[in-house]
Amino acid sequence: MKVAANQPNAMVVKLPLIVLAPLRLYFQLAGRIAPQAAVGAFRWLLSHMPRRRLSAREQAFLDGAQRLAFDCGDAVLAGYSIGAGPAVLLVHGLQGSAANFRALAPALAQAGYCAVMFDAVNHGNSPPGTAFSRRSVQHLRCVIEKLGPLHAIVCHSAGAYLTMLALCEPTASVEKCVYLAPYPDIATTLRTFADYLWVPRAVEPRLRRWFEDIGGMPFEQQSMCHCLPRHGTTRNPACLFVHDTDDRHIPLDYTHATLRHLPLARLHVTSGLGHFHILKEPGVIAHIVDFLQRP
Repeated sequence: MKVAANQPNAMVVKLPLIVLAPLRLYFQLAGRIAPQAAVGAFRWLLSHMPRRRLSAREQAFLDGAQRLAFDCGDAVLAGYSIGAGPAVLLVHGLQGSAANFRALAPALAQAGYCAVMFDAVNHGNSPPGTAFSRRSVQHLRCVIEKLGPLHAIVCHSAGAYLTMLALCEPTASVEKCVYLAPYPDIATTLRTFADYLWVPRAVEPRLRRWFEDIGGMPFEQQSMCHCLPRHGTTRNPACLFVHDTDDRHIPLDYTHATLRHLPLARLHVTSGLGHFHILKEPGVIAHIVDFLQRP
């Protein structure tokens, strides 16, 4: 799936120019004379992005939730829940945390759901470790398995990519999915990061093999168009996309292109919220709750 764009997508994660400039120079040189070294550096950077510190307000929200611990074998992830009722799992994006859902989770609890959240490795209050790796998908599958049948999953940005892959597991049981500002495919994700770091296009085939290891499937198949029809969440319909017209990180055009292949999915379009404020806008929250409550 290709969508025309006049300029690269804005980065969700931004580096100071004093750090970014030498990195770009390195990738321009290494990509041409030592491509395997460039691949190794790219992998390391994406897997070891600095943890964003929680604000006092965010930590206070998490402290007020019921604490959970998800033992995924190689790491114990910090988890939280609010409310009682059918479980709705909330999955944050890159450099996010469970606190990203401090507006949505209480609304779900008030509507009669149990909102369950967790911090991925190297995010929020979870332990350090390599993120953006195959273990990220495995950890999400572990959380889903421990929670049992879910009423819904609500995921944002890169969390939508992990959810997309995790639900390809045939044992995953979830009735509905809400994708907030999702990446449409791994090719878009790769290109966004590579363009930001000025990684030469000639290195891309080597990077594709790394992403195949993360997703556990061929690179070309790691897309919403390919994966969602394999879920139980695109029927009846039980899939909602929410996207903003002013999202500079993942343009709305990508979701429009995805939905041409998913005619049963619903779309709620907002304006003026961008990529992050969509998580806390009251109208969006009300729309999500309404979607989850519909038969």
